[in-house]
Amino acid sequence: VGDPIVFLQDGMEVIVESYEGAVIGVELPETVIQTVSETEPVVKGQTAAASYKPALIDNGVRLMVPPHVQEGDRIVVNTGDSSYVERARD
Repeated sequence: VGDPIVFLQDGMEVIVESYEGAVIGVELPETVIQTVSETEPVVKGQTAAASYKPALIDNGVRLMVPPHVQEGDRIVVNTGDSSYVERARD
């Protein structure tokens, strides 16, 4: 499966590729919802367009997020490149 395996979640629907009964690949959804477990506080004067800041999500992956994202926020993450997409809509 490779690096995207960190996004595998219980109950997630995936596409399993097999050949003669042996699994040869697993395709995850394009995006998943994760919770930000650690990030830096917002710096005054910093805007969303200015820069991104590092964050750690609940599965241990580090990625860059906009300044407005805080610890505990639920975000949508691209499973192909582990990038921030948007805030999750509850």
